[in-house]
Amino acid sequence: MKKFALLIVLMILAMACISEKQETPQKPPLPPNGTPSVTTPSQTTPASTPPTTPALTTTPPTTPKKTPKKFLGEVLNPICSDGVWALYALPDDDSIKHKLFDDGDIFVHEFEMEDAVTQAWLTKEFKQIKTIVKDENEVYCIDTSAFINPTETYSPEKYENLYIEKETTYTTPTGKTVEVFIVSDGKDELWFSNEVPFSIVKVIVDGELAMSLIDFGFDAERKISREEGENCVSM
Repeated sequence: MKKFALLIVLMILAMACISEKQETPQKPPLPPNGTPSVTTPSQTTPASTPPTTPALTTTPPTTPKKTPKKFLGEVLNPICSDGVWALYALPDDDSIKHKLFDDGDIFVHEFEMEDAVTQAWLTKEFKQIKTIVKDENEVYCIDTSAFINPTETYSPEKYENLYIEKETTYTTPTGKTVEVFIVSDGKDELWFSNEVPFSIVKVIVDGELAMSLIDFGFDAERKISREEGENCVSM
């Protein structure tokens, strides 16, 4: 049950891979003749006014306040390209490997554990299509709508009061060092890095380590094919 709960948490965090659309600045319209009009300012002689001496005021110096960085929208910029992967350590000497694939008309998040492989299929608009689980015998479709709702989970308003508490570095067991920032609500901690796929580095819940980054890369291999997923058996 703990494994499934951690998997759901990781699937929710994975939905942070949302691309922001940038609007193209619009050029001002041309006049009917097709030639931009040029307005020449009229030349007038300003009226002479006698010089005035500004009044001297004394303002006490103030110490500038340091504005904390917000967690979402200002600093979170996860690497979410085709073939990226991140391997995490879980409690009880378990591990989970998170991968991302761009499969044409859908995105596929794949989570590989020792006893099963799970996939979350999303549209290019990041709407959930289906969740698939593959064990030694069969490929199943499961309904996770009761557990996660990507649209609600990643609304900016949910994180508007979370700020970065600390910035530091993290070194994986494989020797890769990345810059990280730590976000906390006073009880739990989320460690993020924009140098890592999905940005997730470490998760601490109720003071206990729930998951931590072991390694990451950009050459993921898919364990459940598109055909297997399309022919999954409903549970």
